[in-house]
Amino acid sequence: MTTQSVNYVTLDVFTDKRFKGNQVAVVELAEPLSTEQMQMIAREFNFSETVFLHRPDPSQPPQIWIFTPVNEMDFAGHPVIGTGHALFRQLLPNPSYSSESAPESLDIKIKAGTVTVKYDAERQIVSAQVPHNVHVHHVTAPKAAIFHTQPSLVGQAIADTFPAVSIVKGVTYVLVDFTESPSTFAQVKAGPSPVVPLDDDWAPSFVGTMYYRVLGTRDESGRKVWDLRVRMIAINLEDPACGSGSCSLAVYLALRDGKADGSYRFYLDQGSEIGRDSNIIVDVVLDESGKLVRSVLLSGKAAPVTEGKLLLP
Repeated sequence: MTTQSVNYVTLDVFTDKRFKGNQVAVVELAEPLSTEQMQMIAREFNFSETVFLHRPDPSQPPQIWIFTPVNEMDFAGHPVIGTGHALFRQLLPNPSYSSESAPESLDIKIKAGTVTVKYDAERQIVSAQVPHNVHVHHVTAPKAAIFHTQPSLVGQAIADTFPAVSIVKGVTYVLVDFTESPSTFAQVKAGPSPVVPLDDDWAPSFVGTMYYRVLGTRDESGRKVWDLRVRMIAINLEDPACGSGSCSLAVYLALRDGKADGSYRFYLDQGSEIGRDSNIIVDVVLDESGKLVRSVLLSGKAAPVTEGKLLLP
């Protein structure tokens, strides 16, 4: 009896250096798999996310499904950026991305909607227009929820409550500002996801914790630019680079600033604490009221690492 196999590639995302950034596996499917099969394969790779890519008709946008080792995600940033790099690499005649005839943009269908990804050949960066349904929850996360995930921080002077923000339904982050506490930021360790109440109709949801420090802000030609250090903890892991968490943090900070037609760029450095240095860029534009998000653009590099065949369960 012949065992079916599929092709896969792995990439390190939000870096141009192999063995840095955040790992993602992109598994190309001739036919869709069951949810149970995809979950089993994601557990086998054991990366923070694994992507399953299905392209039945080259004239139509490919469909992807995103899985962590324990659940499916409606949206996650680094898998989308990694998939964009994998698709552009497959579509071009050589891995240097040098062809003038190469497509500059592609649509990718995910559970949260259709994402347009673009490739900047000069900078070798893929950018994705992030589908968003931004919601800042009225219920905040108490510090007890943070202490539960980070027992080594018990006794530290931290705020009493922290905001919870969903970039889309099903993807939520508690945002913990440690700008004035670099030593506390350094003490953060891998731990469980926080248990926090969410507003009606926004549960169930993946919930992670984004710890951050604002290193500085500046104005560049009318755009406010932020430099941040971030760490993301969830499901007993520290994520080397978290695109959806970075987008959630960026929209929250932009909305808090609240400039009408405001334009913002965020440079987020992540992963150095675990030896996986990553560099993430998020651009946010607000509407004329300064109270709603008009667009979110997530950008980053990626380095291909492995390719091969996977025997299906």
